[in-house]
Amino acid sequence: MKKNKFIKILSNKNFLLIWLSQLFSLISASLLNFVLIGRIYSSTQSTVAVGFFLFFYYLPTMILGPFVGVFIDNWSKKKIFIFSNLFQSVIVLTYLGVSQKIWPIYAIVLLYSLCDEFFNPAVLASVPGIIGKNYYPLANSLLFLTTESSTILGFLAGGMMIKFLPNQNLIFGIVSFLLLLATLFSLSLPEKPFEGSKKLKLDFSDPLNLSKNLDLAEFWQQIKEGYSFIKNESKVLFPLLLLSGLQALMGMGMIVFPSLAQMIKISFADASFLLIIPTIFGALIGGALVGKKIRKIRKNVLVIGGLSSIGIICLFFSGLSLFLTPPFILVVFLTVALGISYMFIYIPLQVLIQENTPFDVRGRVFGTLSTLITLGSFFPMLITTSLVDLLGLQIVLFLFGLGILTLAFFAKKNFQLILSLGNKNG
Repeated sequence: MKKNKFIKILSNKNFLLIWLSQLFSLISASLLNFVLIGRIYSSTQSTVAVGFFLFFYYLPTMILGPFVGVFIDNWSKKKIFIFSNLFQSVIVLTYLGVSQKIWPIYAIVLLYSLCDEFFNPAVLASVPGIIGKNYYPLANSLLFLTTESSTILGFLAGGMMIKFLPNQNLIFGIVSFLLLLATLFSLSLPEKPFEGSKKLKLDFSDPLNLSKNLDLAEFWQQIKEGYSFIKNESKVLFPLLLLSGLQALMGMGMIVFPSLAQMIKISFADASFLLIIPTIFGALIGGALVGKKIRKIRKNVLVIGGLSSIGIICLFFSGLSLFLTPPFILVVFLTVALGISYMFIYIPLQVLIQENTPFDVRGRVFGTLSTLITLGSFFPMLITTSLVDLLGLQIVLFLFGLGILTLAFFAKKNFQLILSLGNKNG
């Protein structure tokens, strides 16, 4: 990928402002989650209490996820960015009145997460309208790496603040300030590229009369139109399902991370350097490779190749326990290859969705994607924990590898969609 392409996309003021707003928003969320999970566990010594926190964090997606896309399509995305970050900035400050109480945290995190239901899909829905198709791969690489790196940065910052700040309540003030910065970036955006269709009329003159506030017939009609489009457009439906599956992979990876470190005989403290950093480095390489090859190689080839590679890597990881001390170089090589393979799947699928989704339904499509990704993170975490305890990590990784290889083979042989994904120019 040419260096000037990266500079050119960041010189696009609209994309830069959205990217910075997302960066500060994501860092704030991961920092806040790290601190609150630590506070809950420290006060209760209960993983169940932490589980309640995660439940309330994901609850807005379970309730609102199927519907938010309609509002994103109709409302100004600029206003969604502004009010989401602004409300979160205010919500965070309410933690200052909680002290050491635990139950109020659940109510507050529910409100905080509610704002993300609109913000994150609006970001994805906005990108195709502000950059050219040639920049889709680079934009998707940058947004993906921002999401992953912000989690690491948030956790690192949270750990340092807990350790060094004399008063931990200062953390909430810092997070609120970061969200205000995200709000200011959003305020600098122009109106036109982010306007909604405004087909859905809202009237709040009588707040208690829901049928008057919202045209329910039009609302349900747009929901049906959105899901009908997704159902009938195979080049959108398949990527949506597969991307949610990829997120499930990441959720499972986070759950087995401590067990994997133990299996390959490295300390948990060293695991971030030997596993996470090489994986991110591999993702950087994969993003650059896909950016160069996506216009020359069919997307189905990249996707199936990525799936096959991840399946083989899982099989290799399941066999590492056969070594008394697994070779350091082999562990690093596998994690780098994992990052590369992931991007071979992630970027072509995101580009496919962006290329085949009309403006009028982008919010509903990316709202559905956001919902599937969130649910794809939550439920596999619960299932994987039980499977690892029941079968052992080695067997789970082996079965997981076989399953992914079977999916890649089945897709290649039987899915007409995969065989028709794009052409050498698309």
